[in-house]
Amino acid sequence: MKTTGAIAVISIGLFGFCIPPVHAGAGTEAASFLDIPVGGRPAALGDAYAALADDAYAMTSNPGGLGFVNTTELAGQHLSYLESIHYEYMSLVHPIHQGSTVGISAQYLGSGDITQTDTTGMTVGQYSTHFAAYSIAYGQRLGERLGIGATAKVIDAAIAGVSARAWAGDIGALYKATDKLRLSVGGTNMGTKLTFLSDGGTLPLAAKVGAAYQLFNSLLISLQGDYPKTGLASGHLGVEWKPIEMIALRAGYRTDTTKGLDAMAGLTTGLGINVWGQELAYAWVPYGDLGNTQYFSFLARFGGDAAAARRNLIQYQTMKRSGSKDVKMVPSDPDYQQLMQLLSDQDQEFFTKRPEHSGDLQ
Repeated sequence: MKTTGAIAVISIGLFGFCIPPVHAGAGTEAASFLDIPVGGRPAALGDAYAALADDAYAMTSNPGGLGFVNTTELAGQHLSYLESIHYEYMSLVHPIHQGSTVGISAQYLGSGDITQTDTTGMTVGQYSTHFAAYSIAYGQRLGERLGIGATAKVIDAAIAGVSARAWAGDIGALYKATDKLRLSVGGTNMGTKLTFLSDGGTLPLAAKVGAAYQLFNSLLISLQGDYPKTGLASGHLGVEWKPIEMIALRAGYRTDTTKGLDAMAGLTTGLGINVWGQELAYAWVPYGDLGNTQYFSFLARFGGDAAAARRNLIQYQTMKRSGSKDVKMVPSDPDYQQLMQLLSDQDQEFFTKRPEHSGDLQ
């Protein structure tokens, strides 16, 4: 077992196929690390994110959502995965025209150094393993409610010096049916095989459909169904509650991680903190007896939308504190319309009951 080829074959089974994530299809597909959600918010929502992906996470969740990105966004993640495995992610998206956005991203799953032994158990050195994907994407909005997009990516892997490469693509569409309801559909990881020496497998090809509904200003529910080529369909559910505008409490459940594990392995939960249009997020995702995973991520926005959010939040807090009759609210002003999106139901009632603005809100 000293040879590099033998080590590679064994490592493929342990690292490339079985670990990320644990589900019934393990062992039949290569590069299943692509199924691991990226970002604290998507992970905390049980990976039910395709219908919500109108931000920098659209690169991997649903490229159709890029058509709704109106400002430059940067997302980053560190995931402390099972044992010593770590998972890093970075994406940057930028609008080039009204309703047209491009993006780039990188995903990297690394094992760190692994001790290599011979048949007698003697240490003969160390080796490492990694899987990575480098992507470029484009999204286009058609009209006011429909966005379509596509992602092209190259997948690179190496195990004990033996490397492999594959090419793949994702497609997706996001439809904002109403101000409260979103629908999504897409296909992921359509591409070539990832083969080490003579051993390998197909990429985790899957179709995905999703829906998200804003029950109240502070409560959001998201659903998603994944239908992989293996036929092992899975369901995803996410709930997000904002007790105040700056704090988002999240929970979710996914069925693709529970096969062979206890039911708790499907639970996800997390927290988001929004400050001046920027978000810091944390997610906790258990894998039963295998251990727990910890997500830490950020989403930063630059440009007009972020500046407007900061300005509107300041104006909103000022009005709440003072209730001053000197504050003039003009419904036709875009800043006013964005401000109203920040208000809770109770806050809107407060302003609409003020005599000087009794006819402002419809």
